[in-house]
Amino acid sequence: MDISGIRTEIEAALKAEDESGAFRAMVAEAVRTRLPAKSEGEAASIAGEAVAAVRAFVAGAPDVLEATLEAAKKAGVLEQVEPIFETAVQYTAEEMDFIPDSAGLAGVLDDAYLIYGLMQEISERNRALAGQTLLPGGAFAMMQDIKRIIGDPTATRLEMAIVAFARRQNVKDTIEQIFERIGGSGLAMDLPSSVRLPGERSPLADVPDLDLGRRWAGD
Repeated sequence: MDISGIRTEIEAALKAEDESGAFRAMVAEAVRTRLPAKSEGEAASIAGEAVAAVRAFVAGAPDVLEATLEAAKKAGVLEQVEPIFETAVQYTAEEMDFIPDSAGLAGVLDDAYLIYGLMQEISERNRALAGQTLLPGGAFAMMQDIKRIIGDPTATRLEMAIVAFARRQNVKDTIEQIFERIGGSGLAMDLPSSVRLPGERSPLADVPDLDLGRRWAGD
């Protein structure tokens, strides 16, 4: 399964953020404007933590895909898992670009959210069948915060695309085949080190809603 295109796109966005600092500046400006009680130093700190969290979220998307495939191989269900993830990757490419890639780090945030969302739907479908998620829940710890900063209506459109994917008959059939092979257990996998799990307080907790979809997609 070739995910080099996804990885290349994400690496380019991360490099663009290194060079421009555009996303960091956007977050800092949002904090200064909408949370005026915050000092300049506090705004800079919030922006720095937010950028690190978002970078980890998007960088982790291809890594989680690869780790899942490796775990599936060890569990003897690679033949069942690989086609469904190939479908997911193709689906992300076929879907409209909710935030244009030219937006740098923000431009790959919707793509990463779609990938994680598709994987979460696959995992939750296994819970419905077997009582246990297919993938470790920690992989999806940042989803609600990312959804919030993307903002509606774009976030809702992403959710609708994810649900539409999960309802595909070939997706349902494949998950049932996986369940038949591994029974009530999930895939035994460790999350890649690139996947940053929030602590008791999310690094995005103080970030105001950024309305990224409206900002670039003209919603």
